[in-house]
Amino acid sequence: MKKRSIWLTAALLIGLAACSRAAVEVTPSPQPTTAPTVEVTATPVPAATVPAVPVPTTPEPVPTAAETPPSTPTPKPKPTPTSAPTPDQTPEIIATPEPLPAEPERISDEEVLAAYREAEEAYSWFAGYSDAGLMLDMEDVEVRPDLTFYRVRRPGLGTMDELRGYLKSLFSDEIVDPLLAESPGVPHFVETEKGLYALPAGRGSDITKGAVTLEVQWPQEGEQSLCTVRARVEQLAPNEEGTLLPVGETVYEFPYQKVGDKWIFTHFESIF
Repeated sequence: MKKRSIWLTAALLIGLAACSRAAVEVTPSPQPTTAPTVEVTATPVPAATVPAVPVPTTPEPVPTAAETPPSTPTPKPKPTPTSAPTPDQTPEIIATPEPLPAEPERISDEEVLAAYREAEEAYSWFAGYSDAGLMLDMEDVEVRPDLTFYRVRRPGLGTMDELRGYLKSLFSDEIVDPLLAESPGVPHFVETEKGLYALPAGRGSDITKGAVTLEVQWPQEGEQSLCTVRARVEQLAPNEEGTLLPVGETVYEFPYQKVGDKWIFTHFESIF
């Protein structure tokens, strides 16, 4: 069997060789022709799937047109911040000195003397030696037992309350209250439904009092709310012929002080 197979194989090879030689002889020489273009598409090989990792990219700056720089505003001063005290920190307390009270404006000596003359006139109504300034109406009377009062026509003095207010613009309460206090003595003013009435002056002035010299004295320490009116009253005495001649002088002092917003006399008396 093996030999037979070998022979068949040899015969087959010989036949094939003969056929090849015959084909070569019969086939004419091929003319050179342009080889056709063969487009070979490679079979894609599946690649392993790898998850894409995003790579951060920085955007490229886009060039812009040159801008004119804005004008730099003037910086405003910023308040200095103060640190709040912590719970275990005691805040520092800075004592602010209290402003000294302003010195009261000093009035002139002429104003002081004018106030003295007005106070002297008002005090004379109670001392009984003058009724100047009351403008008494001698036709309008108010009769009381053994006394005759005349109507006061001075503006602003139509009642006892108005009289009290006027006196308190000149004197302290310690002077005004005794002047207006009701007493068993003779009253100087009475009030009726028609108005205020006053007694006319009765005793007149003291003839032994002569010329009066007034001066204003201020403290040396520069006090501006207190001064004193000093009155030097000439004392007179009759000589052998009965003529009154100066024999000396009496000095009176009247403190004038600013109390609150007004100037008043804190002591006063009659010098006549």
